Amino acid sequence: MNSFETLKKVIEENSQAGEFFRAVHEWTVTAVEEDPLQEGECVCGQQHLRYMYTIQNLYTGRPLEYIGSKCVEHFQSSELNLQVNVFRGLFDLRKKILAGEKVFLDEDFSREILRWLYENGAFPANQYNGNNGVNDYQFLLDMFNKRHKDKITQGQESKIWALLQYTVKPFVRDHPALG
Repeated sequence: MNSFETLKKVIEENSQAGEFFRAVHEWTVTAVEEDPLQEGECVCGQQHLRYMYTIQNLYTGRPLEYIGSKCVEHFQSSELNLQVNVFRGLFDLRKKILAGEKVFLDEDFSREILRWLYENGAFPANQYNGNNGVNDYQFLLDMFNKRHKDKITQGQESKIWALLQYTVKPFVRDHPALG
């Protein structure tokens, strides 16, 4: 049996929908891990994975470990591909943080990563954001989207730095899905 047929069988067996191209819509990415020695193995049998994704069925709650990025492409799901890209970006961001490297809003983030951070609780309510975490998320998103970065004021630069340093970095560094 080839790897696609094996993947298809595993997904169908672990989904409510019995047909692969309906079943793929039941899955979401929940974690990513890196194996620098590339000894990871996909549920399809493909070996030598470096980046291994855990996916979870939205209806049954069943997780599948591990799915390689090539197999995710078989799902033909733009949403799942986006999730893989977000997790990979978060994973790379975490590596920079752990290495003590400086992170930059315009280089190390995307709109999707900022949204994931917000949706996963990275911006808690506090006295600095009017007791509403959405204000920090919206501020970083506005600064990220700003066309003319040279128009960012010193006060805005300071707020960006503080949010990245004291809110985002600890959240990303310690998040269990980014191991």
